[in-house]
Amino acid sequence: MRFVTVVLIIVAVGLACTGQTKASRPAQSSPSGPTNAVPTGVWGGEGIRMEVTDAGADIEFNCARGSISQRLALDAQGHFQLRGTYKAETPAPASDGSVSNGSGATAIYTGALSGSSLHLEVSIEGQGTPRTFDLVQGDQGHLAKCA
Repeated sequence: MRFVTVVLIIVAVGLACTGQTKASRPAQSSPSGPTNAVPTGVWGGEGIRMEVTDAGADIEFNCARGSISQRLALDAQGHFQLRGTYKAETPAPASDGSVSNGSGATAIYTGALSGSSLHLEVSIEGQGTPRTFDLVQGDQGHLAKCA
């Protein structure tokens, strides 16, 4: 009988502690639930790698770099359209040793998030046809740097 009493006390204390632990934890959103921004981390695809942070994104293309300096907030349909920069890179530094400090061209980055996939369209000021990319969350990207 004494053994049963001890077991019941242990079970009761365990249940009480479990309830307290759950109550003290902040609520977490379900990964399948709606999101209001592109999740942070690495996104990659053919010819692109993008590092998303709460403050924006740094983007590396085969022969260029880009950036978005604001959060990649999504509308109710999972889309965003944000202004950023795009700067073409050369395969080697200039022969006179100088470094270009230009900020690059203005670009409009338009995205559509669907689960862990992101379709991205990049419209670069002064260029007619936008470039399109399909990125996957966690993919490091597949870049072929300029030669």
